[in-house]
Amino acid sequence: MFEKMLEWIKNTILRLMGQQSTDLTISPKMSSLIRLWADLYGGKGADQPLRLPASIAAEFARLVVVESEISVTGSGRGDWLMEQLLPFLSRLREYVEYGCALGGEVFKPYVSGDKLLVDVVQADCFFPTAFDSSGRMTGAVFTQQIVRENRIFTRAESHVYQNGSEVIQNKAFSSTSSASLGGEIPLTSVPEWADISPEATISDIDRPLFAYFRIPLANNKDRHSPLGISVFANAVKVMEDANQQYQRLMWEYNGGQLAIDVSAGAIRKGKDGNYHMDQREQRLYRRVLEPAVLENGFYHAFTPQLRDSSYLAGLDSILKKVEFQSHLAFGTFSDPNSTEKTATEIRASRQRSYSAVSDIQRALQSALDDLVYSMDKLASLYQLAPPGEYKTSYNWHDGVLQDEETQRTFDREDVLSGFLPKWQYNVKWRGMSEEEAKAAVREAQEEAGATALRFGEL
Repeated sequence: MFEKMLEWIKNTILRLMGQQSTDLTISPKMSSLIRLWADLYGGKGADQPLRLPASIAAEFARLVVVESEISVTGSGRGDWLMEQLLPFLSRLREYVEYGCALGGEVFKPYVSGDKLLVDVVQADCFFPTAFDSSGRMTGAVFTQQIVRENRIFTRAESHVYQNGSEVIQNKAFSSTSSASLGGEIPLTSVPEWADISPEATISDIDRPLFAYFRIPLANNKDRHSPLGISVFANAVKVMEDANQQYQRLMWEYNGGQLAIDVSAGAIRKGKDGNYHMDQREQRLYRRVLEPAVLENGFYHAFTPQLRDSSYLAGLDSILKKVEFQSHLAFGTFSDPNSTEKTATEIRASRQRSYSAVSDIQRALQSALDDLVYSMDKLASLYQLAPPGEYKTSYNWHDGVLQDEETQRTFDREDVLSGFLPKWQYNVKWRGMSEEEAKAAVREAQEEAGATALRFGEL
């Protein structure tokens, strides 16, 4: 559907909106890749029992968002913006997962009554038309479809930002077949779109009124494309190898199940003249018509030796390649105990994930800044909130690099080495105030001195 919509936009929609089909900045190669990533993420188009694409995207989303603290402050305007943003932030991890899977997405605010809502447009539902020299998306066409009473209604929303102004156009189409865009219809023909203006121009802005969240990985699939790539884009082939190895392992387990071959004479016939066994017995016993292959002419135990250790080792090795090519730490999917590693090696492995996650967090923060800016401008334009200033703040933490216990161990070693004052350790890990922590250290030192004096006297 994505590539079909792309053709409709190139051949019809851009022309109706006064633009050229050459304005689209998405190449045929990138459109095919986005469709591939969407299929892999959704479990379509490939036999993938391990569901690694979805797991990789979900793991990155968890690492990016799980410890985040995002707020918008400011009396009046800031508090109102934060209230509008809360429903979006409550699902931020889900939205980040979609962006990680498909290489990016757009956050687009819109007015609904006296509130602002955020429309999250995934990579296979928008079509970029322009980027500036910094890589910021400045033009795009967004699509929405509604199926009702055997008809398909399509709305195309074009945004073009240029020289401090943004022109927004909306057009609707109706068709009886998914193979055709159909003819243009008034927006008022669809109740959900009746209040949408066909065209609007917003001035005195310094950036588009939508935010593009791009996964900050080098696009080595189409080096001249400004679009982002999936977090698992470089691991597609090795993920196929992992799925095949996993199927070999399952085949080994299935083929190596205990079975007892028995002669036909050892199994009674049912009233219908056929041989019947309950489910347990069918799995355990297999009827054989040639007694010569059986021990004592009645039975033979089939107990092959499993080769699962070799298959498991092979799978683990492939999963490590998946982790490396996806910028994840070893042990994310592979067995963390399969090889002995020093603390330095473990930290170096985590550093790979930390760097990738930090880059994604910075890209997300930039997109969220653009989103809040857009919401602020719309609030002023439609007089939805009192005037005033706002401030955004972010705290992403760095739990991906080292867990709490590891950090505590490092701090304890710093205390013993004299690099960290003992009272600071008490404040950080024992919940004490600075005064309480210093008092506890003095008390411990005094007690240690008194003990040493007593032993000295003895």
